Amino acid sequence: MSFFSSFDLKSIQDSLPSVGQVRDTFSESLAKVNAGKTVEQFKESIQPFTSKTTQLISEQVKQVQQLANNTNPNVEVSELPEDYLQLEANCDLLLKLYTDLIQFTNETYGKLSYDYPPGNYAINKIKDANVGGVIGAKFNQLRNASSPQELEKILLGGNNNGQQQQQQQATEGGVSIQPTSPDLAKTLFGQLSAITIKHSEELKASENPLSFALLQVSSIYHEIGVARLDQDKKIMSDVNQALVVILNEQFIKVNELRKRVYAARSSFDVIRAKYEDDPENEDLIAKEDELVNATEVAVLEMKKLLRPSKNIDLLKVFVKAQKEYFELNAKKLAELLNSLNKIPVEDEVDEEEE
Repeated sequence: MSFFSSFDLKSIQDSLPSVGQVRDTFSESLAKVNAGKTVEQFKESIQPFTSKTTQLISEQVKQVQQLANNTNPNVEVSELPEDYLQLEANCDLLLKLYTDLIQFTNETYGKLSYDYPPGNYAINKIKDANVGGVIGAKFNQLRNASSPQELEKILLGGNNNGQQQQQQQATEGGVSIQPTSPDLAKTLFGQLSAITIKHSEELKASENPLSFALLQVSSIYHEIGVARLDQDKKIMSDVNQALVVILNEQFIKVNELRKRVYAARSSFDVIRAKYEDDPENEDLIAKEDELVNATEVAVLEMKKLLRPSKNIDLLKVFVKAQKEYFELNAKKLAELLNSLNKIPVEDEVDEEEE
């Protein structure tokens, strides 16, 4: 008696996605994975820019500190406004935050295998395969089965010539079926997708619905893996790169203005010591105006840099990318669990229980 004869064929077929849906899913997934630059390629393209910017800013900060401390012991040093000094301190704190975030995102979202470390060295042996076509064909056959016996034959390996050809191509050279992109196989869910589809094929000849269950798991895990790559690209392009641009444009500008303030203060202090008895001296007044102007311009730019809305907006982008990824995960895993619950199983009763 066939193990599958008790299956509710219509119930199973109703729970299956259409072949079009499966193929569309894999087509969209593949397009996302291969569209434009990968995360690591994107990181490599901005890394030199980031390193150059970080080095320049580090040199600027040292110059600012040197100018601030480079005072003549014989000349009275002018005190800068407390509000100005506080703005400088806040800019330095923001700089530390930006550099920490850039470093963190580079070391996590900028690396494909941050959630699957073995992927860093095992990926060289993985080859692409037409997983979408194989799974799509399998679902199509299952939906078109006209009897439990035909369903059994399909699930346990009764493939038509077209599917056999696809599987032969997918396993050519002794390589098991793998996700549709080498990048995907470097991720946790991409690797799990590869493992489950491999064992689904190996179990197809056994009288066990586990093969079909693994097929469904592989499909969902593939989608989640692609979604993780999509999340990473959003974070690297919309957060990491934005931070680098702000460093390169605004932080460098602010630091140059801070240098001008201390240079202007030094010049003013020297002139003031020279014309101590002539407070109305034109050169002294001119140097004082330069110091005041330099301070006002620096204050304006520092306030722009420290504007809360801009920095919080970047955090929103960061959190939104994570939120969308985890929500998709929860949705897809719930769908998967529901599909697995619909697979009829009939365990053999142990003799002891009889």
